[in-house]
Amino acid sequence: MALIAMILLPLLGGCAALFAARLGRNAERWLSVLVLIAGLAALVSAIVDGGGDGRWLAISRTPWAPAMGVQLLFAMDGLSAAMLAISLGLGLIAVFVSWKTQANSGLFHAALLWTVAASNGVFLTFDLLVLAFFWELMVVPSFLLIALWGHGEREAAAMKFLIFNAVAGLGLLAAVFWMAATAPVITFDAFVLAGSGIAPAAQVWLLGGFALAFIVKLAVPPFHAWLPDAHTQAPTAGSILLAGLLLKTGAYGLFRFPPLLFPDGYLVLAPWGLALGSFGALYGAVMACGQTDAKRLVAYTSVAHMSIVLMGICGGVHFALMGAAIEMVAHAFSASALFLLIGAVYDRVGTRDLRELGGLQRTAPRFAAAFALFFAAVLAMPGTANFLGEALVITGMFQVNWVFAAIALAALVVSVVYATRLLKEIVFGEPQARPITVDLSARELALVVVLGTCTIWFGLLPQLLMVPMAPAVEAAIAAIDAAR
Repeated sequence: MALIAMILLPLLGGCAALFAARLGRNAERWLSVLVLIAGLAALVSAIVDGGGDGRWLAISRTPWAPAMGVQLLFAMDGLSAAMLAISLGLGLIAVFVSWKTQANSGLFHAALLWTVAASNGVFLTFDLLVLAFFWELMVVPSFLLIALWGHGEREAAAMKFLIFNAVAGLGLLAAVFWMAATAPVITFDAFVLAGSGIAPAAQVWLLGGFALAFIVKLAVPPFHAWLPDAHTQAPTAGSILLAGLLLKTGAYGLFRFPPLLFPDGYLVLAPWGLALGSFGALYGAVMACGQTDAKRLVAYTSVAHMSIVLMGICGGVHFALMGAAIEMVAHAFSASALFLLIGAVYDRVGTRDLRELGGLQRTAPRFAAAFALFFAAVLAMPGTANFLGEALVITGMFQVNWVFAAIALAALVVSVVYATRLLKEIVFGEPQARPITVDLSARELALVVVLGTCTIWFGLLPQLLMVPMAPAVEAAIAAIDAAR
């Protein structure tokens, strides 16, 4: 029941938020906060007493439409639990960041909660038809956030986001239907289909359908074109959920389903994934160096970091897979924090142009310190969770092929260029014509402290992430090794 609650609470809470605004000032905001806290309580309950079977912390199976082979099949291990904690936690941060949003506030908070609900569904379900449902559902509230509360050319950015992700999702849907229709008994149960003996050649094509949906969401070049525009035009809360949550659904899908369902297809396509990831890591880093819009610069760093995650997943060895899993968590903290800070800058001076910013260390020291901390995280400095993730991926790449390890290292070298440039343009130098004179508020500072604490805490105590994620990593390796 706790697993289902993590989906139903934000889903129904979003419906209630539509009308809560009529009940009084900030009613929809406090309702959203209560719903997300209740979701975190359900997560804790599922971890403590979820009725798991050893491999899974919690598992729940409820018939829905038996004649069609559809069921509510949810399972959670350490990887899923980490993603759910990020989803619910970033949902809370998105609500607090948007506390002053007034236009259509009920619908705004409904869109936030529905995004969290659909993402939680992706992180929990192992019924592939339900997975495809949540995958497509996730696109709608995100589209609304960009189109209705974004900046500048928000409608064009929202349409590009919708077209890329909706069309790519059709590949997932087609593969799911084919698998169910050709199974000995019609079913969408991923565990049953994993043992149904799909021919290796068919696995390649089916994995292609799944991978198209996941890689577009992961925003790895050349499937990334929607991301810079969406991030640039989205409101701050939308950018936080895009970077911290939606990109991770793509990474989670690639980590979870190809080794489970298509191990033979994974072995065929993994080298192509490694090549794509290595190209994306360098491409994203180089493109970030040339940006003058701070949000767009951070968006391209996400392209680079998610490409490194793809390399880790396609590496297929322990260090690489563990590094990819940890980088998924670490990037959620650092990218969300940077978008929060850049959004706060924009709220104060109305620009994100690096040429018009500067001198934060003189006029707003708390702002400057926060930027410096998360620049260090983007650089994967030792002591941050980002360092742990990327170091493990690179170690794994040396076990797979030293060329890919060298490319990943080169991308890290380029990251020094864009991170130091961002630091120089915003934090150092002389205050510009529109200096930032108002430092971080108590609410903004509290959110930054939470994200910063997570970044350092998991960097200094890596076992807190590595132990709970080990079963998911070992399961993926076992499936891959069985197919070798």
